[in-house]
Amino acid sequence: MTKHAIRLVFLAAAAFSLIHGCSDGSLECLGTAVACSDRDVNTCDHGCRLERGCLGEQPITCESLTDNYDLCLQTGCRYVGSCDGAAGCTQLTFDVCGTTPGCVQVRRCFGGSVSCGSLDDSQCELYEQCVLGSRCTGSADSCGDLDSTSACLDVPGCYAADTKPAVVGYSSVSY
Repeated sequence: MTKHAIRLVFLAAAAFSLIHGCSDGSLECLGTAVACSDRDVNTCDHGCRLERGCLGEQPITCESLTDNYDLCLQTGCRYVGSCDGAAGCTQLTFDVCGTTPGCVQVRRCFGGSVSCGSLDDSQCELYEQCVLGSRCTGSADSCGDLDSTSACLDVPGCYAADTKPAVVGYSSVSY
Protein backbone atom coordinates (compact mmCIF):
# COMPACT_ATOMS: atom_id res chain seq x y z
CA MET A 1 0.00 0.00 0.00
CA THR A 2 1.16 3.46 -0.70
CA LYS A 3 1.41 6.21 1.87
CA HIS A 4 -1.47 7.95 0.19
CA ALA A 5 -3.74 4.87 0.40
CA ILE A 6 -2.83 4.31 4.07
CA ARG A 7 -3.75 7.92 4.88
CA LEU A 8 -7.12 7.54 3.11
CA VAL A 9 -7.90 4.33 5.01
CA PHE A 10 -6.96 6.02 8.29
CA LEU A 11 -9.11 9.09 7.53
CA ALA A 12 -12.05 6.90 6.49
CA ALA A 13 -11.80 4.90 9.72
CA ALA A 14 -11.67 8.10 11.78
CA ALA A 15 -14.67 9.57 9.93
CA PHE A 16 -16.62 6.31 10.37
CA SER A 17 -16.00 6.28 14.12
CA LEU A 18 -16.94 9.96 14.43
CA ILE A 19 -20.18 9.45 12.54
CA HIS A 20 -21.24 6.52 14.70
CA GLY A 21 -19.93 7.97 17.95
CA CYS A 22 -21.83 11.24 17.54
CA SER A 23 -25.19 9.93 16.45
CA ASP A 24 -28.19 10.52 18.67
CA GLY A 25 -29.13 6.86 18.26
CA SER A 26 -27.06 5.97 21.30
CA LEU A 27 -28.39 8.87 23.40
CA GLU A 28 -29.38 8.15 26.96
CA CYS A 29 -31.10 11.12 28.53
CA LEU A 30 -31.14 11.01 32.34
CA GLY A 31 -32.62 13.08 35.13
CA THR A 32 -36.10 14.18 36.07
CA ALA A 33 -37.78 16.86 33.98
CA VAL A 34 -38.86 19.92 35.94
CA ALA A 35 -42.66 20.02 36.29
CA CYS A 36 -44.40 22.36 33.85
CA SER A 37 -45.86 24.46 36.68
CA ASP A 38 -42.34 25.11 38.01
CA ARG A 39 -40.86 26.20 34.66
CA ASP A 40 -40.12 29.65 33.41
CA VAL A 41 -42.28 30.66 30.45
CA ASN A 42 -39.14 30.60 28.24
CA THR A 43 -38.67 26.84 28.84
CA CYS A 44 -42.33 25.88 28.50
CA ASP A 45 -42.06 23.13 25.89
CA HIS A 46 -41.58 19.36 25.53
CA GLY A 47 -45.00 18.37 26.86
CA CYS A 48 -45.73 21.72 28.50
CA ARG A 49 -47.88 24.47 27.00
CA LEU A 50 -48.01 28.19 27.64
CA GLU A 51 -51.36 29.62 28.77
CA ARG A 52 -51.89 33.35 28.39
CA GLY A 53 -54.80 35.51 29.38
CA CYS A 54 -56.99 35.75 32.45
CA LEU A 55 -55.81 33.13 34.93
CA GLY A 56 -57.13 31.96 38.26
CA GLU A 57 -58.10 28.72 39.93
CA GLN A 58 -61.02 29.85 42.09
CA PRO A 59 -64.34 30.42 40.30
CA ILE A 60 -66.14 33.73 40.64
CA THR A 61 -69.48 32.98 42.27
CA CYS A 62 -72.41 35.26 41.54
CA GLU A 63 -73.13 35.49 45.26
CA SER A 64 -69.65 36.96 45.87
CA LEU A 65 -70.58 39.88 43.59
CA THR A 66 -73.66 40.98 45.55
CA ASP A 67 -72.04 44.26 46.59
CA ASN A 68 -71.05 45.14 43.02
CA TYR A 69 -74.08 45.50 40.75
CA ASP A 70 -72.05 46.23 37.56
CA LEU A 71 -69.73 43.21 37.91
CA CYS A 72 -72.70 41.01 38.75
CA LEU A 73 -74.38 41.82 35.44
CA GLN A 74 -71.14 41.65 33.39
CA THR A 75 -70.54 38.03 34.39
CA GLY A 76 -73.96 36.81 33.26
CA CYS A 77 -75.41 36.70 36.76
CA ARG A 78 -78.74 38.32 37.68
CA TYR A 79 -79.32 40.94 40.32
CA VAL A 80 -82.46 39.96 42.22
CA GLY A 81 -84.45 41.31 45.12
CA SER A 82 -86.21 39.34 47.79
CA CYS A 83 -87.92 39.99 51.07
CA ASP A 84 -86.67 38.78 54.44
CA GLY A 85 -87.53 39.42 58.08
CA ALA A 86 -90.64 38.65 60.16
CA ALA A 87 -92.97 35.73 59.50
CA GLY A 88 -94.61 35.95 56.06
CA CYS A 89 -92.08 38.41 54.62
CA THR A 90 -90.50 35.81 52.29
CA GLN A 91 -93.81 35.50 50.38
CA LEU A 92 -94.01 39.26 49.64
CA THR A 93 -92.79 40.86 46.43
CA PHE A 94 -89.73 43.06 46.59
CA ASP A 95 -91.76 46.27 46.07
CA VAL A 96 -94.31 45.49 48.80
CA CYS A 97 -91.58 44.33 51.17
CA GLY A 98 -90.15 47.83 51.61
CA THR A 99 -93.40 49.21 53.00
CA THR A 100 -94.30 46.25 55.24
CA PRO A 101 -93.32 46.56 58.95
CA GLY A 102 -90.75 43.96 60.08
CA CYS A 103 -89.71 43.11 56.52
CA VAL A 104 -86.39 44.01 54.87
CA GLN A 105 -85.59 44.23 51.17
CA VAL A 106 -82.58 42.09 50.26
CA ARG A 107 -80.69 42.54 46.99
CA ARG A 108 -78.23 39.92 45.84
CA CYS A 109 -76.40 38.67 42.83
CA PHE A 110 -77.85 35.33 41.77
CA GLY A 111 -76.65 32.58 39.45
CA GLY A 112 -73.89 30.03 39.11
CA SER A 113 -70.21 30.82 38.76
CA VAL A 114 -67.78 32.06 36.14
CA SER A 115 -64.17 31.02 35.57
CA CYS A 116 -61.39 33.56 35.15
CA GLY A 117 -60.57 32.06 31.75
CA SER A 118 -64.01 32.97 30.40
CA LEU A 119 -63.54 36.69 31.10
CA ASP A 120 -62.29 39.25 28.60
CA ASP A 121 -58.74 40.44 29.34
CA SER A 122 -60.14 43.93 30.05
CA GLN A 123 -62.37 42.51 32.83
CA CYS A 124 -59.83 40.13 34.34
CA GLU A 125 -58.23 42.18 37.07
CA LEU A 126 -61.56 43.56 38.28
CA TYR A 127 -61.93 40.26 40.16
CA GLU A 128 -59.56 39.49 43.03
CA GLN A 129 -59.50 35.75 42.12
CA CYS A 130 -58.04 36.50 38.67
CA VAL A 131 -54.78 37.81 37.26
CA LEU A 132 -53.79 38.68 33.69
CA GLY A 133 -50.58 36.89 32.75
CA SER A 134 -48.89 33.68 31.56
CA ARG A 135 -48.19 30.30 33.10
CA CYS A 136 -46.75 26.98 32.03
CA THR A 137 -49.10 23.97 32.31
CA GLY A 138 -49.28 20.40 31.09
CA SER A 139 -47.27 17.25 31.68
CA ALA A 140 -43.54 17.41 30.96
CA ASP A 141 -41.96 14.77 28.72
CA SER A 142 -39.91 12.21 30.61
CA CYS A 143 -36.16 12.63 30.16
CA GLY A 144 -35.90 8.99 29.04
CA ASP A 145 -38.39 9.61 26.20
CA LEU A 146 -36.36 12.38 24.57
CA ASP A 147 -34.69 11.26 21.35
CA SER A 148 -32.02 13.86 20.65
CA THR A 149 -29.16 15.46 22.51
CA SER A 150 -30.50 18.94 21.82
CA ALA A 151 -33.97 18.02 23.19
CA CYS A 152 -32.36 16.42 26.24
CA LEU A 153 -30.30 19.53 26.95
CA ASP A 154 -33.27 21.85 26.32
CA VAL A 155 -35.45 20.30 29.03
CA PRO A 156 -34.76 21.62 32.54
CA GLY A 157 -33.72 18.75 34.80
CA CYS A 158 -32.53 16.45 31.99
CA TYR A 159 -28.94 15.71 30.97
CA ALA A 160 -27.20 13.39 28.55
CA ALA A 161 -25.61 10.27 30.11
CA ASP A 162 -22.22 11.14 28.63
CA THR A 163 -22.26 14.58 30.27
CA LYS A 164 -19.60 15.04 32.87
CA PRO A 165 -21.05 16.69 35.97
CA ALA A 166 -19.56 19.98 37.03
CA VAL A 167 -17.01 19.62 39.76
CA VAL A 168 -17.93 21.55 42.85
CA GLY A 169 -15.05 23.14 44.70
CA TYR A 170 -13.62 20.79 47.30
CA SER A 171 -11.28 21.84 50.01
CA SER A 172 -9.12 19.36 51.79
CA VAL A 173 -8.17 20.45 55.26
CA SER A 174 -5.90 18.36 57.41
CA TYR A 175 -5.61 18.70 61.11
